[in-house]
Amino acid sequence: MTDQKGQFQLLIVDDSRVIRRAATKILEKEFDVVEAEDGEDAWEEIQKNKNISAVFTDLGMPNLDGYGLLKKIRESDDPAIANLPVIIITGAEESEGAKEEVLSLGATDFISKPFDSVSLKSRASSHINYRNEVQSLEKRVATDKLTGLATEAVFNEQGEKSLAYAERHCAELTLVRFELNKFADFFVKYGKNVSEQILVKVASIVEQGLRKEDVAGRLGVAKFSLLLMEADVEGATQVVMRICNRLKSMKLKLGKEVVQLSFNAGITTFEKQDEGITFDQLCGQADEALKKSADAGECQLVHYKTGKTVEETPAIKHIETDIEEVIKKMADDQSSVSQAELASVVRKFIPILEAADQQLKLGLSKVVPHLKKRLNLD
Repeated sequence: MTDQKGQFQLLIVDDSRVIRRAATKILEKEFDVVEAEDGEDAWEEIQKNKNISAVFTDLGMPNLDGYGLLKKIRESDDPAIANLPVIIITGAEESEGAKEEVLSLGATDFISKPFDSVSLKSRASSHINYRNEVQSLEKRVATDKLTGLATEAVFNEQGEKSLAYAERHCAELTLVRFELNKFADFFVKYGKNVSEQILVKVASIVEQGLRKEDVAGRLGVAKFSLLLMEADVEGATQVVMRICNRLKSMKLKLGKEVVQLSFNAGITTFEKQDEGITFDQLCGQADEALKKSADAGECQLVHYKTGKTVEETPAIKHIETDIEEVIKKMADDQSSVSQAELASVVRKFIPILEAADQQLKLGLSKVVPHLKKRLNLD
């Protein structure tokens, strides 16, 4: 059996010290055991101790009995508490009616006194293992319940995989952090419901600005992160600025007051020369850029590697360029061709690519829209 100590704790609730000690003696070699002498003590322990993974409770106790404790657990606003396995300790005095009642209140299982050591250990192990599996599954597939974006755990897991892919294929990967400013003030002034509606709207704007292969996550109350595959600094900047400009233009009418949101963003990019960097380090770079952005003022985007705000970063501008001239310049010296010139040439080829894809079936249905978005043609 896997050693469960240090990871999960069992809570034994019974007003009889003899019963508590008997259960503890059986379980303590393999589990961390916490004792409570009534429902009130147990409820207090459950609220403060996040390591409680299963509860064994008697029914008849002073102050708060087993029925009341079970009801408090199942009605908790905290899903981790509400879903705790609760095993009812029954004696000969408990009727079938009592068992039916606790089942209707959400009891997970029963165990009879006096304890059989094998049954008690088996029950404890099976319920803890099941809860661990459920939590692991939730962690892997969970999305933020409010916004529908990836949770931090899922985002980081995807980030690790994306970074490994980028390293293997010499691809670029861009990580963005952005945060809404003074959100705590919104919460205090307008309340939970309005604040949550703002976050839902922000998440919607974020998702609308992304490609299918990109990932967006919610990391904190008003902090978000973007994972952009095959996106260099210039392309990612365009994506981020498009999102941020939409956020900036979003005006909320709250009563008689019109409120405008502001943001700050930090951006970092994995490139070939960064081989060996970890995803945690990449996150640290993005967080550092976000901090510099906040120090620079509201509505700023800062690049980690340059330390510059987006206003100081050359953008891909719309200019008119002769294709033959660009080809000649590239033949002489490829480095003499600017990003703006290259972008202009590619823009001129977009209609040709669309026509060729339609007639020649080249499989460019995803490539052309991506180019348009990167070149600000969408």
